[in-house]
Amino acid sequence: MKKLAVVGAQWGDEGKGKVVNYFSRDFEWIVRFSGGANAGHTIYVGDKKYVNHLLPSINPVIDSKGFLGAGMVIDVGQLIEELKILERDFPGISSRFYLDPEAFIVLPWHKEEDLLLENMRKVPIGTTGRGIGPAYTDKASREGLKLFVLFDEALLRERLEAIYHMKRSKYNRDFAVSIEEMLVYLQGFRAELERLSVNFTSAVDMYRVFRSTSVLFEGAQGVLLDLDFGTYPFVTSGACMAHGVSSVGFSTFELDGVYGVLKAYTTRVGAGPFPTEESSGVGELLRERGKEFGATTGRARRIGWLDLPALRYAKIRSGLTGLVITKGDVLNGLDEVKICVAYDVDGVIKELPSTSYDFFRAKPIYETVSGWPVTDHINFLKYMTFIERETGVEIDYISYGPKTEEMKTSNDLIMNI
Repeated sequence: MKKLAVVGAQWGDEGKGKVVNYFSRDFEWIVRFSGGANAGHTIYVGDKKYVNHLLPSINPVIDSKGFLGAGMVIDVGQLIEELKILERDFPGISSRFYLDPEAFIVLPWHKEEDLLLENMRKVPIGTTGRGIGPAYTDKASREGLKLFVLFDEALLRERLEAIYHMKRSKYNRDFAVSIEEMLVYLQGFRAELERLSVNFTSAVDMYRVFRSTSVLFEGAQGVLLDLDFGTYPFVTSGACMAHGVSSVGFSTFELDGVYGVLKAYTTRVGAGPFPTEESSGVGELLRERGKEFGATTGRARRIGWLDLPALRYAKIRSGLTGLVITKGDVLNGLDEVKICVAYDVDGVIKELPSTSYDFFRAKPIYETVSGWPVTDHINFLKYMTFIERETGVEIDYISYGPKTEEMKTSNDLIMNI
C-alpha cells in the first residue's frame, strides 16, 4: 500500500495542510511526525475553515485516521481545543486520532520560558512563543515529560518537581504556574482526552497496521527551517524533512515518494536570511492578495520572488521526488514575474547553496518571465516548465485557491489551456 510524505520546500506556510487534506481522501492514515503547535495547517471542509496546529489534516467526512508521532512536542491544551472544534461539527471524530505515548508534552512553563529567552537575546530569532524550542531543549537535556507520564501520578509529580526546580534555579525566579497547579492541569487534560475517546498507541503497536495500509506523512514548517539544515539559528527545533518519519519507525526507503510543497513566490515569517525578499510595492501587493499573515501568530509574512537555488537545496536535503505548487493565482495580472536562478556568494556564482551559511551571504541573480492573467494560461504553464527544468523535479499538482477541492493536476492545466 502507498506511503507518501508531504513536506514544505521553502520556509513553511506553503499550504501543506490543504495539500495533505486533498490527498487524504486516498489514504487511511495521516501521520504528523514532527513539530508542535507552531505549525498552522489550514483546511476547508465545504466553506468552513479549520486551522490545525497539532492535529493531522485528515478529511473529516471520510474514514481517514490521524496519528501524532513521537517526534512531536504536544501542547495538550491546544490539542483538546482543536478536537472540541471538530467535535462540534463531526461528533465522535476524536476517536479517529491516535497519540504515541512517547511524544513529549509542551508545558505552560515552556511557553513562559520561550518568551523569557526571546527577550534575553541580543538578536531575536522570531519565535512563535508556543514553547516549542524550550520543550525540545528539555527533551534533549532529559528534563522533559512524555505523554505516558500522565498515567502515573507519582511519577508525574516527581518529574514536575524536578523540572520546576531546574527552571527556577536556572532563571532565579518563580514561574506563573505552580507545581500543584500544573499537576491538576495535566490530570484534567488526561481525563478530557479519555472522555473524548482519543487513543494512546505507540508506533511499535502500529508497525504492522501502517505497513498493511496506506499512510500519508504530514511534515511541519519547511526544509529551510530544519534544525540541522535550515538557516540556523533562524530555524525551528525539530525535523522538517522527510527523514523525520523515522520517529514513527519508518525509513525514507519505505516511502513511495516525497512531495515538496512550494508557493509560486516565497514567504518567510520571523527573522533570518531571505535572499529574494521584495520590499517594494509588489511585495505588499502580494501580501494582501495572498493573505500572507501567519495562521499561528498572525504576523505579516515577508514576501519574495521564487528562489530556485533554495528549492534545489530543499530537493537534495529532503529527497523530493515531486512538487505541488500553490498560490500561482496570487501572481495573476502581473506583467512580469522575477525568478531567482542563482546566487552571487562573495563573487562566486552558485546555482546550489553548499551549506546553509550561503543563504546569509547570497545576492540573488534574477531572470524575468512574462506574467499571466489566470493560471489556466500558457505563460503559467511556461513558468511551471521553467521550474521543472531548473530543479529536475516535476510539478504534479497545482493549487489555485484556499479550498481543499481547488486543486488540479498538471495534465488538467494543459487540457484547460
